[in-house]
Amino acid sequence: MGKIIFLVGLLVGGYYIAYKISSFDPTVFAYSKDQVQAILADAKTTLPRRDGHGQIQIWSTGRSENGVGLNLQYASGAPVVKCEAVITAIAPDQTRVVPDCSSEPKSDSAISNTRDALQTPMFEEHIQATLNKRAFDRKTVDQKEVAIVFKNLRGMQNEAADEMLRLDAYHH
Repeated sequence: MGKIIFLVGLLVGGYYIAYKISSFDPTVFAYSKDQVQAILADAKTTLPRRDGHGQIQIWSTGRSENGVGLNLQYASGAPVVKCEAVITAIAPDQTRVVPDCSSEPKSDSAISNTRDALQTPMFEEHIQATLNKRAFDRKTVDQKEVAIVFKNLRGMQNEAADEMLRLDAYHH
């Protein structure tokens, strides 16, 4: 009888742990909305560029209507990419933070939508690393960027082929 109770307890405990892991949301943090805004407003990430020329920088532009404004620059002479860390209080001590880098509504262009989606992972990792008090993980960014490209690859190929046919017909 003791073995049966032990096995039942083990199963229940295992199911509970599996449920907790499966319901984990990496965008939810154990901070109040004000705490998150203050932490992100003060945060700055600086990374070396892979080509060895300069640095990548991500920094805050301060509090915004929906959270905190963020900027990213791949090199000192590169254009600044803007994004917003949208902060939503879901409980007094729990807050959801997601980057919103959309500057325009979604288009019909797979290439355009992919380009827009590729801006998000750097900001997402900046937010996660800052609020989880850990180092920025470029491998995580790389994995997310590869997933975005593969998700949209067929549409981008079709779009490029259609454009090639259109240009070919124009020139003949």
